[in-house]
Amino acid sequence: MKTMKKLIIVAALMCSAMLLVACGGSGEEVEYKVTVKDALGNTYGKDTIVEFYNGEEKVGMQICDENGVATKKLAKGTYTLKVTSTDKDVSYHFEETKVTESNTTAEVIISNKLGEEPEILFAGGKETDAYYVNTGCTNVELAAGERNYFLFVPREAGTYEFSVVADSKTEIGYYGAPHFVQENSAAEVKDGKFTLSVSESMIGTGNTGTTVAVVGIDSDAKVNAVLCINRIGDPQKTLADEEWTIYKKTVELSQYTLPAGKNLVPFDITASTAYNLVLNKADGFYHLNSENGPVVVVYLAKDPTPAYLPCFKNILERSGISKYEFDADGNFVEKVSYSECLLEYIEFADKNTGVYPLTEDLKTIIIERGNYVGWWDSESPEFIMKDSAGNPIAGLNPENAWLFMCAYVQ
Repeated sequence: MKTMKKLIIVAALMCSAMLLVACGGSGEEVEYKVTVKDALGNTYGKDTIVEFYNGEEKVGMQICDENGVATKKLAKGTYTLKVTSTDKDVSYHFEETKVTESNTTAEVIISNKLGEEPEILFAGGKETDAYYVNTGCTNVELAAGERNYFLFVPREAGTYEFSVVADSKTEIGYYGAPHFVQENSAAEVKDGKFTLSVSESMIGTGNTGTTVAVVGIDSDAKVNAVLCINRIGDPQKTLADEEWTIYKKTVELSQYTLPAGKNLVPFDITASTAYNLVLNKADGFYHLNSENGPVVVVYLAKDPTPAYLPCFKNILERSGISKYEFDADGNFVEKVSYSECLLEYIEFADKNTGVYPLTEDLKTIIIERGNYVGWWDSESPEFIMKDSAGNPIAGLNPENAWLFMCAYVQ
């Protein structure tokens, strides 16, 4: 019996030794290090899991740290790696992801999986499929001989860089929005990349996104590629993002009432001689020819006669009165809003005629706005000095043109 027990123990020891050899040698452990990245070099963090396989058998797993690194001690051997994410569906080249006892470190390049349900996009005169993509890197299959379309909905304001990684010649571009897909790229493509600035106003409430960018990729071969969308910074500031300078009135206002029996006489903007307007410092109003001459008034709340342009009240109801100021080199200086000041003046205008006496404020606003948009510039698309047939007023005197919204009391 003792002899039999010794034989059983020896056999068990021999079997254990054979198992150790099959699992990779004497049982000595090696530290394997796996870094999970995307095609842009961005690492995947704690929502990423690396599994180690010996053939079909899973022998270990490790969650990546914040740097996208999974470190695991295992017996010496060759292990196939499988990467999963608890946050998104990912894809990668499974057969290329191995570690061995002679090469204990590996980088796994993964990308987001493309959604299965495409949107129908009308582009190039025909319907085509377009798939939604998110920030990061997305695995895409490109067809040759046709433009491949993708839709990007930003969830955060910023400047985004778009590029493509492929084993074939590709060309990426930005082709506008789904309701109007442009034929040529609306963004400059440089070194195979383009950028798109997305302001806060382009992001919907509840983080839903309101802007949909159409991205197109042309490829000279049918190939698997990676579309990369990377937020590289804050939105590029545009004039629309600049703060307004609000023009403040310089005088105290009081209710104006046109004296009984008085008429409003429009200025002749074709008069060969410039009108002589004099500012009366006592009342703060402009008068014709002298400080005590006829008071000059502006049509604020009712359309002037002749009505080259609606009165300021009607303009404000549709848009606003402002100007953008640039220096001699074309650099932006400020943008000024006159709307707030005009609203204050309108409140005190004559109830029947809608006029208020011409002050330094009103003169400034008319001239500054008129020069800015080209109200009396015959070369400007905003030129308004036209007769009822749409023809330019003959003999227009530029020195008198700004008085088109004014009259004098007689």
